[in-house]
Amino acid sequence: MLRLGTKVRHHGQDAMVIARTLGGHPSYDLRLADGSIVKYAREADCEAMLSDGGFRPAAGTGSAEGRPG
Repeated sequence: MLRLGTKVRHHGQDAMVIARTLGGHPSYDLRLADGSIVKYAREADCEAMLSDGGFRPAAGTGSAEGRPG
């Protein structure tokens, strides 16, 4: 199962998981790097990325300057 906020590649495009449906077969709503939305993407069509893919953090998630350490 992919977590919300996970960066993925979907059919060659960078995307982020923004919602998930767990009934029946898990599926995900994705926000592509260009801002468009893909609804009900199958997990098999998503490849988790190790890097952040160039996305900025969502509002309210903090920033490097705001983190202790």
